[in-house]
Amino acid sequence: MKVREEFVKFFSEYKEAYTRKHLEFVVTSGDRPRDPVGAPHKKPDNAIDITLRWYGDYAPIAAYNHLFAHMLNHWPYRAGIDNTIGNIHIHIDLGQGSKTGCPYFFKEDGGKFLYRIESENQIA
Repeated sequence: MKVREEFVKFFSEYKEAYTRKHLEFVVTSGDRPRDPVGAPHKKPDNAIDITLRWYGDYAPIAAYNHLFAHMLNHWPYRAGIDNTIGNIHIHIDLGQGSKTGCPYFFKEDGGKFLYRIESENQIA
């Protein structure tokens, strides 16, 4: 199983369900073999970071928050949201090698883990 393939299917269903045909994602980070042991990006095909595009331009933070709220209720793996200005992205991984189990959602600030997300009001 590969994270990008799993997310492409999930994202396509999301776009159709919410009539967001002009929303796209760009992978900004994938495999990082030099990451420390246990890091999600170290294991091949396990993790990606994405940014969103709306009509070809950067999507607003509201689009990230909406997608992540949907993920919280439907994505069976792991995901983190970082809506820090200058570092806005969503981290997605399959949880391979993770000690947290799946599903698991979390908040980042500047790429650093802050806390586990268990409800939609913790996203923004």
